[in-house]
Amino acid sequence: MFDMLLPVSIYLVDSIVSGIYSQGFLKERYGKKAVLAVWGAAFFLIQIAVYEILDNRFPISEVVGIIVNVCVLLFMQFFLFEKDMQKQVFVAFSFVAGKEIVKYVVSVFSIVCNGFGNGILSYFIKKEIINTLEKTHIWIGIVTFVVVILCMLLYTLLLSVYLRLISKKFVKKDYLLQTHENIFLVLPCIAALCISVTIKMMIISVENGMTVIIYDTVPSTKFWIPVICILLLSSIVASVILFQKLVQYNEETGKRAILENQVRQMQKEIVEIQDIYTDMRGLRHDMRSHIANISLLVKNVAGSVNEELESYIGKMEETVSKLDFTYQTGNPITDIIIHQKGQEAEKKQIQFKVDFAYPPNLLIDIYDIAVILNNALENAIEACHKTAGNKLIKLHSYVKGSLFFIEVENDFTENIVIEKESGLPVSSKESGKLHGIGISNIQRCAKKYKGDIDIEISDTDGRKKFSLTVMMNGKPAAAI
Repeated sequence: MFDMLLPVSIYLVDSIVSGIYSQGFLKERYGKKAVLAVWGAAFFLIQIAVYEILDNRFPISEVVGIIVNVCVLLFMQFFLFEKDMQKQVFVAFSFVAGKEIVKYVVSVFSIVCNGFGNGILSYFIKKEIINTLEKTHIWIGIVTFVVVILCMLLYTLLLSVYLRLISKKFVKKDYLLQTHENIFLVLPCIAALCISVTIKMMIISVENGMTVIIYDTVPSTKFWIPVICILLLSSIVASVILFQKLVQYNEETGKRAILENQVRQMQKEIVEIQDIYTDMRGLRHDMRSHIANISLLVKNVAGSVNEELESYIGKMEETVSKLDFTYQTGNPITDIIIHQKGQEAEKKQIQFKVDFAYPPNLLIDIYDIAVILNNALENAIEACHKTAGNKLIKLHSYVKGSLFFIEVENDFTENIVIEKESGLPVSSKESGKLHGIGISNIQRCAKKYKGDIDIEISDTDGRKKFSLTVMMNGKPAAAI
């Protein structure tokens, strides 16, 4: 009875833990609870059928057992989860490698516990606390049961910690693995499985027709085998951490390059914009003077007011007024950006309220403010455009000491998913990763000035509001 208790307990733990682990990486075809229930029941029954019933008639080698385990996991993932072959292969191999390696740690623990239990029984027998065969059987059963429970708890703990570490460190779960990247992740798992097979062959051997256990002949292996197993598990976790760091580094490099290109482009256009701004101011001034002179001349010559002529001159003045920027922020660059975004919002029937002023007394590069305004208003207009009914975007800025704040608030309708790692919203667009660079670049500009961004999402009377606040200190922390 007790001989079956430990393996059945391990099968049960494997069934539950493997389902939860797979759910952390893969998207279910059906409801989460339904998938977990079906997975647990099916995986448990398959293990009983293969390793307890089939193995008794046709003994399965260690290598074949591992292959069967991987195939069963892939087979169940195929039916219960959406297709993501690269990630499915990694999930299957990392789980099987973990459970096979953990077994050897538990086996050493079991031997140590049994030795300790036998010592207690010997002491009780010596002191005649146990003085009958019946009592001996009872106490042996109790000790065996306690050892089985302790082994099962240790197995569950070690396997859960190992899988939890992988799941936690594999933060970019939406990242589409390439074949070479998957090989990089799976190879440490395969290496661990090969070593587990080697350990199994080393532990049990036959000499002169007798079974010899290495723990009895070389006691130091009781220490070294668990150490080797922990190192193997650590190497798998370390490969996941390294891979994630590389992915994050590549993404950061791409985002940095895009931001630098934006700034360089603005730097190239800045001179032209300032010249245009200066020319337009001069043109507006000259045109108003000409219109005033023409109007005065007409009145003097005609000696009376001509309504048609007055109307014509009035329309000319309106046309000249259009050359004025609607928003006077104190800087030509921010004037033009806000003017352009205001016109774009007007075309899409979005109300655009602005209370923005450039902080001339703070040491904040205009290029960085331009990047922030351009990205923030572009995202706001895009989100607002998809909203039905009245649509509103508010742009506000203020200064507190050496701190400069920019606030952008807009209506939106779509669901916003916040990425756990960065705390930033993920776009719902197909090009979501590229689109999400906008907000990350805003954050990068803020952090350049020892600042950061804050995002608030509210829902009042069914109307959703997205508020972005950018804070920057007047002294830049470092160059981009």
